[in-house]
Amino acid sequence: MTTMIPIGGEIPFEHDERLHTYLTDSGRSSLRLILQSGFAGRRFLLPDFLCEVISRVFEAMGVRHAYYRTRPDLTIDVESVRHQDFDVLYVIDYFGARQHYHGLVNAEQWVIEDAVFLPVIEHPVDLTNWIGFNSYRKISPLADGSLVRSTAPLAGELIAKTEAPFSARKYEAKRMKAEYLREGRHTEEQYLALFAEAEQMADRQQAISSISGASLFNLLAFHRQLAQEYGIRARNFQFLHSWLGELGIGVKADYPCLYILDVDRRDELRRHLHAQRIFLPVHWPNPGGLHNRLYERVISIPVDSRYGEEDLRRVAAAVEAFYDR
Repeated sequence: MTTMIPIGGEIPFEHDERLHTYLTDSGRSSLRLILQSGFAGRRFLLPDFLCEVISRVFEAMGVRHAYYRTRPDLTIDVESVRHQDFDVLYVIDYFGARQHYHGLVNAEQWVIEDAVFLPVIEHPVDLTNWIGFNSYRKISPLADGSLVRSTAPLAGELIAKTEAPFSARKYEAKRMKAEYLREGRHTEEQYLALFAEAEQMADRQQAISSISGASLFNLLAFHRQLAQEYGIRARNFQFLHSWLGELGIGVKADYPCLYILDVDRRDELRRHLHAQRIFLPVHWPNPGGLHNRLYERVISIPVDSRYGEEDLRRVAAAVEAFYDR
């Protein structure tokens, strides 16, 4: 006899008990949460190409760490990992391209996956000891927010119920920039000063704060448009690749945010582009003592939905003109 499925009532939900989820105000707060949840006493292996914020957090907390090599194509140099002793392998999904690290850790070791450029944090089902986190302010209009997922419970009580002070300042700067672009109100100097002030506030902050209410609301809107946004970014990425493929690293991002160039005379190129009001980010200032050529060569072009082919054609033509002169 067939059992009849009940109709109506509450919608069931099957919780994945393998994963614990947290929301903080930023990627650096998520990293502090992880370290303060029993990991600060372990020995880490970090990539030798990384954002200086990571180094500052590790040094401020006195966490023991060594480095492995990141190859010119932004993948892990496997041999530089295998010959070292560590408890936690810290991997960076550079610009949204997930790293391949299977086989590099044993059953006792952990992987912390720094996925700041990815909107969704996916647990590798065959990895027991794993933590991943992102940073929404790197990949969306949100001024703050970071998602953490972990196979072990973290010290969620460390997350303050208050919002990070930098968030309101950054939203103010974003509003002023929007009004400047749309209506010509304010000046570039005004909103850039606010952005700089917000970053200084984030740098000084030691507390682990919650995601702001504004960002939590905006996060819902961001995910509602995610498929459409992905399509635009993928097209923009391919458009730039057709122009600048010889200079590109060729990162195959799960969620394209930037088209990454590996170029000679990077800083000279950046000045050339500044003169044409093209302001491209570089990655990253060398935190000191690390010998990876990528610090002097990488520059990136945003591919998000703010830009269309006309905008990207202007950027690509300016880059080509610099190297053709």
